[in-house]
Amino acid sequence: MKNYVDKIAFAILFTIVIVVLNALYGNPVSKALADRGADKVIAEKYGDLDLSREKVFYNFKAPEYVVHLQDKNSEDSAFELCFDSFGRLQRDTYDFRIDNTMMRFDDAIRKYGRGLEKAYDFPYQITLSFWDKVDPTDYLTVDQPVDMKHLPCKLQAQIYGVGKEATAQEAMELFQKLQKIMDEEGLNVTAYAINLVPEKNRNEKGEVERWNGMYSVYDVPQTVVREGDVDALEKLAKEQMTEGKD
Repeated sequence: MKNYVDKIAFAILFTIVIVVLNALYGNPVSKALADRGADKVIAEKYGDLDLSREKVFYNFKAPEYVVHLQDKNSEDSAFELCFDSFGRLQRDTYDFRIDNTMMRFDDAIRKYGRGLEKAYDFPYQITLSFWDKVDPTDYLTVDQPVDMKHLPCKLQAQIYGVGKEATAQEAMELFQKLQKIMDEEGLNVTAYAINLVPEKNRNEKGEVERWNGMYSVYDVPQTVVREGDVDALEKLAKEQMTEGKD
């Protein structure tokens, strides 16, 4: 009787383990079906591409079986074929390769901004990014080279750091210094933002230990910065603070 109970318990435990493993890593039969499904899709749609191909992996969050592909002749042409457990194609991300271009540009722009801190001895963090009022994929093309001196897009520039009193006047002075850098670099910055922490918020090690009193404002038009309009800056900051409370 005891052996019978032990066998039943083992069978239940074994079944649970198999179910958990399948849920996390998928099952080999479905992986094989996805592999065969990928063969068919590649032959029908992408036979003219020189593709590198990774093994099928299971995305338990979707859930789906995924084959990652990369066109060896196109840096942005990384895409995925996604299948269900029966090997039926659910998603093909080839048509969304422009997203890879956007991420590549975004990374290059961000790194370029950080490099300007040292180049111009600017003692604050500079974050450059796409202007968020337009979709960058509208003016980018797959595999387009990044030319920082001739970017096809508008940018936004953000400052982060520790100031003296963290006032609107101080923020404007920093904005105008940054704008001169942007002009000298030939970058089309449409909007500015800043998070400026007062000096008193630092501890003995120079680390910021509290955020109260931080001067924060975003979506500052470049015309406001160029004109040095502190009143307009203060008005915008107050409006955004009120919106945040609502």
